[in-house]
Amino acid sequence: MPTRLRQFLVFAPPALLAAINLTHPIIPPPVYTGVLHHLNWWLTLHVINLALFPLLGLAAHLLLDEVRNRAAAVSRVAITIYVPVYAAFDALMGIGTGTLVQLSRPLPSEQTAAVVPLINAFYDSAMLYNIAAVGSIAWVIAMLAAAVAFTAPERRRVVAIVAVLIFPVGGWARQNIFLAPDGVTITPAWWLVTFGVGLLMFALGKPRLPSGLLPLAGALFGASHVTPTGPLGSACFLGAAAYVEFVMRRGKQMAKPNGPAGTGASP
Repeated sequence: MPTRLRQFLVFAPPALLAAINLTHPIIPPPVYTGVLHHLNWWLTLHVINLALFPLLGLAAHLLLDEVRNRAAAVSRVAITIYVPVYAAFDALMGIGTGTLVQLSRPLPSEQTAAVVPLINAFYDSAMLYNIAAVGSIAWVIAMLAAAVAFTAPERRRVVAIVAVLIFPVGGWARQNIFLAPDGVTITPAWWLVTFGVGLLMFALGKPRLPSGLLPLAGALFGASHVTPTGPLGSACFLGAAAYVEFVMRRGKQMAKPNGPAGTGASP
């Protein structure tokens, strides 16, 4: 693949995803009323996301181009799981809920009153949240493994052990301390845990930037693709991608005539 096309596919999807989800409506329960007030944009946004979520997976896959080690293989498998599962979640919860709300609008008021609880129950169903959880977990694993994959060989084992240890910490934080009782506000405790994990990986990694930013890309976007976490996660991915593309790969290309490059991306 030509370098410029690959770079476009690496940078454009997360940039567009960040921009589009800055405008994602934040809807407290019950969901029906909130979706109804934003219906046209709700449907349009989720159709756009249906394309951008898989393209984000493609961007992550292309970022790992030419990286051949076990961590990169784990990341590729996780990306392969993330793409269809997270797209299915978006289609069901976003487009599905929006379509049901749209179909309910012409109904008489007494029939609307009967279907509104069903639409709210559909949006809040355990099945949809389980699908979302599988897709989010796959993305978190993909980003943690990618951080390990780009780490210099002499640090890779330590960073891999830490990544395995912090993975359940992030899961616990998302499950237990993510949202305040209002169901909308993200708690300070969750921010502290999340950025603490990123700082730990930054301190241990070599090079430091992708080691710190890729786990944050996983944790933030994996927590929720809406603002603020989704756009912040995409921004972290973009920062890591810029370092890999314009520092690590460029350095490797410049070093080729004189011998192998020590980028940490080799087997």
